[in-house]
Amino acid sequence: MGMILDLVEKMRSPVGIVVTLVIVAAGVFFVRWVFSDEEKKQ
Repeated sequence: MGMILDLVEKMRSPVGIVVTLVIVAAGVFFVRWVFSDEEKKQ
């Protein structure tokens, strides 16, 4: 739980916002890549 609170504190700074956006974008692309890979196998 403490780690989540630390991340929220870091997100309040401009650099933290940019880092958060990069992590979210990477997660979205990873999920889309995994799902598109699954569809190709079928």
